[in-house]
Amino acid sequence: MKGYVKSALFLFAPENEKLVKKVTGNPYNSSITPVALQEFLDKPEQYLNENPHVVVAAPLAPFKSVLALAMQYDFSVGLIPSADQKDLRNCYGLPKNFNESLGIALQNDPQVMDVILCNKQLLIFKAAIGRLPVIDSSANTNLFRSVIKGLQRCLGMKLLPFEFRTAGRKKIKTAASGCMIVQNHERTLASKLISHDSSLTDGMISMVITAPISIVDYFNFLYQTFRHTAQRRKMPTAIGYIKSSEITIETASPFDVKIDGVKATKTPLHCETISKAIRVNIGKGLRKSAADTKSVRERVDIQNLPKGREVTKAVKKRIPLFSYASEERFKDLFISLRKDSEIHISYVVLMVLSTMLAAIGLYQSSTAVVIGAMLLAPLMAPIVSLAMGLLRQDARLSRASMVTIFVGIVIALSAAMLISLLFPHKPITPEMQARLQPSLLDLGVAVVAGIAGAYTKSNKDILGSLAGVSIAVALVPPLAVAGIGLGMGDLEFFSHAFLLFSTNLIGIILAATLTFRVLGFSPVVRNKKGLTLVAMLLLLVSFPLYFSYQLLVETMVMEENWQYERFLIKNKYLIVQQAELLQRRKQDILFVRVLVREPLTRSDLNQLKEKIQSHFTETLHIRLQFLYIP
Repeated sequence: MKGYVKSALFLFAPENEKLVKKVTGNPYNSSITPVALQEFLDKPEQYLNENPHVVVAAPLAPFKSVLALAMQYDFSVGLIPSADQKDLRNCYGLPKNFNESLGIALQNDPQVMDVILCNKQLLIFKAAIGRLPVIDSSANTNLFRSVIKGLQRCLGMKLLPFEFRTAGRKKIKTAASGCMIVQNHERTLASKLISHDSSLTDGMISMVITAPISIVDYFNFLYQTFRHTAQRRKMPTAIGYIKSSEITIETASPFDVKIDGVKATKTPLHCETISKAIRVNIGKGLRKSAADTKSVRERVDIQNLPKGREVTKAVKKRIPLFSYASEERFKDLFISLRKDSEIHISYVVLMVLSTMLAAIGLYQSSTAVVIGAMLLAPLMAPIVSLAMGLLRQDARLSRASMVTIFVGIVIALSAAMLISLLFPHKPITPEMQARLQPSLLDLGVAVVAGIAGAYTKSNKDILGSLAGVSIAVALVPPLAVAGIGLGMGDLEFFSHAFLLFSTNLIGIILAATLTFRVLGFSPVVRNKKGLTLVAMLLLLVSFPLYFSYQLLVETMVMEENWQYERFLIKNKYLIVQQAELLQRRKQDILFVRVLVREPLTRSDLNQLKEKIQSHFTETLHIRLQFLYIP
């Protein structure tokens, strides 16, 4: 059975005088002495001699005054919050029902609690500096409303320079939109983020720092926040966390500091903890968290905040749509990209082997061999590195990547030429023919492959999928076909195949660059020259691709319309079963398969060719294949 105090003072503000009768007539056999709040604040010693417990029903400011006296005179406090004191009720885990709150307020087992002072002013549930989109919202807020409200507050928001110092003499210089000290509040998103690491009696101050470096970053943070669980200890994107017994906050210019929702002071702000300073009757849920408190150490988790050169470049700028990044933040990725941009003996060997294998597979018209060559080819790595170099305006990375790609192209063309010279008979196989008609569809493949390549490279968990991307985009086979064209002395053959390779190359670079941008790998200060150059090259390549695509469509329509076309030659009935239009060595060749029942003479063949030619404006080389049917 719960125990209740034998006697207590009831301190009431004028607007709460109506509660006197209910409190004095409580069902817990507690003797209540009602006292006007201001009278008590004027002469506390007069009333505390025989009443070590005080029950308060008052607004926030006078309630804080009572807590300050409780620190001085060591009396315990119970609280009866009004209906509109939602934050105060949540802060101490109290129920909405008056009778239940009264029962908790009169219990004889107050909880010892820490007190946080900010510039010597008492803090009960939170202190905020700057703009903190969503963080100060209720944890029960509708997700859609939070997104809309948070987005409105993010637009036009800037990151400003902050400096934090802890009791452990750690100095943190960063850029942030704002910060919040959170104390005993159950139902804000900020308290939800740190619920696993905060307590009423740990002697520590818990502070969250917000630094959404882009609108996309903000949405990512919002998603992580709403799916956050008490067991997950990692801070969401765009959030930093400091836990210390003392925290000093300095800003370049004075900022207003809201303590418990009221503008109370300005920065610089010094916050300190007075351990186990007051005794307050609180709800059951908070009692459990206080009972679970263990010894804690200072904690500084700022890996998600701007640092180093990012700070000076990010401050006082509106946050962009997409994130930016420094090499320090993604050190491993940039080290890997720099390594990929360099020419190694293994790169040269693999380029030679993959191209020779691709050339042989093309002559054999073996899809399996060509796929094997794609797997060996190392060209994708320096292309992705070049994309990052262009995005970040890294001249060293871009230059090294371009040299490596150029060397790879020269090696591939030379190796393919060598293979073509070894074949006295040089057939044009279907595998080669398939790479002589590049179109906008190939550009689409390159763009998707570029996105996949950049995403794969940036994610260690799926890095093994880069080989699959190389197969999808097929960089080496068109280079091998171009080299074979050079070996044959056919510049048109070379140009068509090299156009396909150029399409793949430019499409991958542009798509990978934009993907890295979306993923947040661009620098704080961006120069758009690299992206503009690639976009212009892409536009330049798109013209021949468009005309090639139009030709492809016309050819497909023609071939479809000519299926089962009928001719009457000297009373002999002929049916066109299949027609295929190809271009070889500046010649348009029409392959036609014809179904016939009777033998044809030379004159019949010539007349059939004339009738077929009459359907076309350009001169065709017509190749006929006859299939006799009964």
